[in-house]
Amino acid sequence: MDHETLKEKTIAQQAERKSVYRVTRRGDEIEIDRLTLELVDNFKDAFDVDKLAIRYTPLLAQYDYIVGDISAEQLRLKGFYHNDKPVANQDKIQTLQDYLYEYVNFGAPYFVLENINPRVREPRENASHKPNAKPKRESKDNKQRPKTKSKSKSKNGKPTVKKPSTKKRSFTIKQK
Repeated sequence: MDHETLKEKTIAQQAERKSVYRVTRRGDEIEIDRLTLELVDNFKDAFDVDKLAIRYTPLLAQYDYIVGDISAEQLRLKGFYHNDKPVANQDKIQTLQDYLYEYVNFGAPYFVLENINPRVREPRENASHKPNAKPKRESKDNKQRPKTKSKSKSKNGKPTVKKPSTKKRSFTIKQK
């Protein structure tokens, strides 16, 4: 795919997303995808309604805060949770300054939106727990064998007990 075709497809995708996720702003209150967000910080006037509509994804609805930063005229969005939630520290809003120092270009414009009504994320089902999923077959090598002594009959018909064989090393260590 050449550069011009890719650029055309990107512009078409952005126009489609812009129409799907309409953003309305009334002062510091922003609405998108049935969410009410409050503009908490707008460093260097970074917030742009059109850029948010293009970059927004419904996965962000679960976060308590949405941080957007602009680099090379592109908006990047990242979600954070309240400090009291049982999540990894790097996903808590208390680490916002660390995120800005480590992942955002120095002095780049950014904004912080607080999600007034975050949605609860539904846990994804693991494929092995689906009711119609086929159980995994064990290979012959992975099957666990009983650790009991096996009994077999000798030539005279009497049962004999075989001891488990002890495998010898395939290499030897030579000492000097």
